[in-house]
Amino acid sequence: MFVYYLMKLISRIFCILPKSWGLAFGNWLGRFALHFVPEWRMEMATANVQECLGLSREEARRVVVESVVKFGRMIIEVLRFPLLKKQGIGSVVKTDGLEYLEEAYAQGKGVIMCTGHFGNWELLGATVAMHGYPILSIARKQNNGAMDRFINEYRGMVGQKVAYNRGKEGVLAMGRYLKQKHLLGILFDQDTNDTGVTLDLFGKKVVTPGGPAVFSRTFGCPVLPIFMHYDPDGSCRAKIYPPIYTAKTKDKEKDLYDTTAKLIGILEQEIRSNPPMWFWVHDRWKDGRQRFRKKKQG
Repeated sequence: MFVYYLMKLISRIFCILPKSWGLAFGNWLGRFALHFVPEWRMEMATANVQECLGLSREEARRVVVESVVKFGRMIIEVLRFPLLKKQGIGSVVKTDGLEYLEEAYAQGKGVIMCTGHFGNWELLGATVAMHGYPILSIARKQNNGAMDRFINEYRGMVGQKVAYNRGKEGVLAMGRYLKQKHLLGILFDQDTNDTGVTLDLFGKKVVTPGGPAVFSRTFGCPVLPIFMHYDPDGSCRAKIYPPIYTAKTKDKEKDLYDTTAKLIGILEQEIRSNPPMWFWVHDRWKDGRQRFRKKKQG
């Protein structure tokens, strides 16, 4: 449990220090982390940015570096979660489209909040919860038990409940929460190796989890795309899109495809608008190891 108490101590320090000091350290931490990202992943991400966005290699490499460096800031923002109750979430994160969340929640059917590994998704969950909405965030269990305890405690202190994305209990928790007319927060942009929907992301085939569309079709609840940005002035902004409704026709496969395709379309739009916010070093198209790691080894 040494790691858990160490993280608590570090959090207390960054809650005392001025925010500007924390962000400066976060930038340094992110740049330090670059040394630990395997070079084949950096090469893969650079090539993917070039292919997806049509940028030069130099511009693409800059996007990839920024997408890694921002994780330092994300860590500092999570460590400063204890301050959010005192400051109020509105002073930390500006929210566009809050009326769409209000409209969707007022229907009393529950709401599926869909985002990607984009911006600070942990702060995004905190933003929704601290606006007064009961939200269950679906998360991956950390390999380190102490870190898992720490991050779940900090999610809880800002009003989020957590269920893991693996196992029967997680699925049951999701269903119960929607039946209670609450919010369900899902990261939908990565292939979880489960049965999903095959479609194009930037013109290349990917398998995308169909969970949001399945739950929406089953419970009749709206799907609300939401993303976190860092604005040019350094401030945080949450962007909420109008709700998406999944049809319930005789063609279930088409119903799921249509909703998932709309989500992927919005994800593409968000990535194009602010490329460094996305997690490019993830092997999203499942060809990175073959294309770059083996090439590197050769």
